[in-house]
Amino acid sequence: MTAVAIEHDFFGLVDSTTSGGLFWDDTVEVGDQVVDVQLSADDEDVVSAVSLDLAAAMVQNLEAFDDRAREALVAQLSERQSATTSFIDRQVDSRGEDLQTLLDLMVDNSGDIAIDVLKSLQLIRVALLPENTEGDDAFAIFDYAIDPDESDELLVVSFGSDGDVIAVEDVP
Repeated sequence: MTAVAIEHDFFGLVDSTTSGGLFWDDTVEVGDQVVDVQLSADDEDVVSAVSLDLAAAMVQNLEAFDDRAREALVAQLSERQSATTSFIDRQVDSRGEDLQTLLDLMVDNSGDIAIDVLKSLQLIRVALLPENTEGDDAFAIFDYAIDPDESDELLVVSFGSDGDVIAVEDVP
């Protein structure tokens, strides 16, 4: 099979992979952060122009989706066993006596450590999966880290193609 690129108004050339999929990546500024954005699909034939348009709209509105993701994280704080609470607890517990290293990473120090951790999360990557337009499969996955240079630990927020948050995962 010969890999051929497809053209999209927003993404430009989207590369076709030798296995029949699609791949595109770029960096996008979201506020004061530079975020790696990747679009990929295993099967180019199931990706419609509409799903590429949805993915483009999401990239063009990353700040709004980042806000929605962070709201979903804050909403989980009241759940003791939530992914968000587990992530925050691990960040605090792993610092032990050296909690100052965590505080040094904070963009705000309001005294509410959980909120301060969430405000300080860096959006490091957005994966767009335009073949997932139906069901409970993630259409977009936002990866957040508190200290991406020192740790691979992530808090992951997934969106459906309708733009609603469908899952939050703690990835130690």
